[in-house]
Amino acid sequence: MKPIEIFALSYFGRFSIEELERIVSRFDSIEEILKADFMDGFERFKAHYDEKFMNDQERRAKEIGTEIISFWDEDYPELLRQTISPPAVLFCLGNKKLLNEKCIAVVGTRRITDYGRLVIKKILPELVHADLAIVSGMAFGVDSLAHQISIENNGKTIAVLGTGVDVCYPASNRRLYERIVENGCIVSEYPFGTKAAKQNFPARNRIIAGLCRATIVIEAPMDSGALITARMSAEIGRDVFAVPADIDKKMSEGCNWLLKMGAIPLTDSTQILEYYGITLVKDERQDDFLKIFDEGPLLAEEIVSKLNLGLPEVLSKLTEYELKGLVMKFPTGHYNRV
Repeated sequence: MKPIEIFALSYFGRFSIEELERIVSRFDSIEEILKADFMDGFERFKAHYDEKFMNDQERRAKEIGTEIISFWDEDYPELLRQTISPPAVLFCLGNKKLLNEKCIAVVGTRRITDYGRLVIKKILPELVHADLAIVSGMAFGVDSLAHQISIENNGKTIAVLGTGVDVCYPASNRRLYERIVENGCIVSEYPFGTKAAKQNFPARNRIIAGLCRATIVIEAPMDSGALITARMSAEIGRDVFAVPADIDKKMSEGCNWLLKMGAIPLTDSTQILEYYGITLVKDERQDDFLKIFDEGPLLAEEIVSKLNLGLPEVLSKLTEYELKGLVMKFPTGHYNRV
């Protein structure tokens, strides 16, 4: 049975994976099911099935180059398949192979603070360089910055949407959405044209958790959806890391609560790499460049003198490392590594 037909059964019939397994093994097409006897129990599906809607979905998939992957396909993400309530079908726009890479979720508040930005720029580049795919939900704040840092470091990133894959939400993230399609993968269980709805996002979060070996919570108040993702990760036996922060800040309450509940405190990217036995192959030139800051902050001209390089090359390198979150510039004009 084609993935689009399995989607139709799931969408209109609300069948569980176990029920779908029995249906797929017995029938070869939707047409056979529509002709099935009353006693076969497909009346609910027949009453709601909309052939025009499904034809439109199949047409739109071809038009925008979206692949539809069913639970029984080889390309379906194995970690997600092992979860409690995996979606029967995934709509994938971009590189579907990323779904079976080594994935780690990075989630948090939409109202990210300077502290949250600093943490992401400190932790994520090394995870990306270690060939981990960064998974998030493309929301404002932590999600968007996680995708952005991954792309800027030539890494792999997956955005799991609570809308159809053809709907950019929030709309102002259009450029980021396009860059993820070009460099990563957009995923959803919802049909084309599905708009943002409050109830979709908790369901979306179970996919984020399910794709990943671990979830990192950067900043989160107690009412953050990131805590839902963290709880779902814990429920399916995945690891949860939380970044500790000020005890008197609202944006820290969720992370500090997770730590009290048993989450792993995260203060450095090497913790994750060591935890999973990942060896980071470092670029020697990059290391040499960063070593000049061992003695403290430096002006660009001082770096030129120490490394015997031209000023344009040094400024270019500093800009590159700033974008990667490895170096920061102070108001005095001095640079130092993060």
